[in-house]
Amino acid sequence: MLSSVKINDHGYWVSVFEPLPNEREALFEKYEVTQELLDYAIDPYEKARVEVDPDAGVTLLIFDVYVPTHELSAPQTAPIGIMLTTNNVLTFTNAQTNFVNGIIARQLEKLKQRDRQTDQFDFILPILYQLSTAYFGPIRRADQQRREIQRNLQKHTERKAITEFMEIETGLVYILTSLQGNVSLLQEFKRRFNHLMTRKQRNDLDDVIVEAQQGLEMAQMTSDVSARVSDAYSKVLDSNLNQTMKFLTVYSIVLAIPPIVSGFYGENVKTLPFAQNDFAWQITIIITLILMALSIWFVFNRHWWK
Repeated sequence: MLSSVKINDHGYWVSVFEPLPNEREALFEKYEVTQELLDYAIDPYEKARVEVDPDAGVTLLIFDVYVPTHELSAPQTAPIGIMLTTNNVLTFTNAQTNFVNGIIARQLEKLKQRDRQTDQFDFILPILYQLSTAYFGPIRRADQQRREIQRNLQKHTERKAITEFMEIETGLVYILTSLQGNVSLLQEFKRRFNHLMTRKQRNDLDDVIVEAQQGLEMAQMTSDVSARVSDAYSKVLDSNLNQTMKFLTVYSIVLAIPPIVSGFYGENVKTLPFAQNDFAWQITIIITLILMALSIWFVFNRHWWK
């Protein structure tokens, strides 16, 4: 689906949503789009980067955005395409990233309220700023979830905490990878187009880069802390398991003594000590208790329990 809104006297913002074959032909003929860049722009698995076709005068930004409506097991980020032609700005979204069009439409309304003429950089830089700061919320939520899990673990250990940590770390991996790509993209964009911008536009681009880098640092710190807490918790579980196995081992050793003693005296061998005594049964109990006490003393004296 294609829709266009006028940006200035010379160009339009063209929203491209999962274009059909006939709409692709319209993009080639009317909006200076090339086949190669179109394939990049609509690919849902593209990585964040800058692509330039100097012959056609077209620049494509593949920018990763945070998807607030992602499913639990799905990636939390997805790419959108922002294409700059001679006069127009085209954005490429799909069902997962269609919410970006609402952000762009609101930004365009703000620009229309200004008196001065709007160019392409005035249009896209505030959008990139909003999309970059949109990462702060999920990063903070991930850190809050980590804190809550950690507080619960101080009270009692639960194995489900490992699954919760896994979900946090998986989400942060997507966010970290996307932010790293976005920072590289913005720096490359600045290197290529800094000389074409006004001072205010350069300052706006620097602000976008700063926010993207801040998000990257926040995500990296949250990811590192979550990984270390998860690792420490795994070690606690391993230690608890070791203690349990030690207890069961000692318990099995101690409980193995009564069958041994009773087994010997149950063979009806007359020459066994105390076998003919009137108190043979009580004596075997005493022997069993003495051997069990000795085995327990031996285990603790050798510090096997620690």
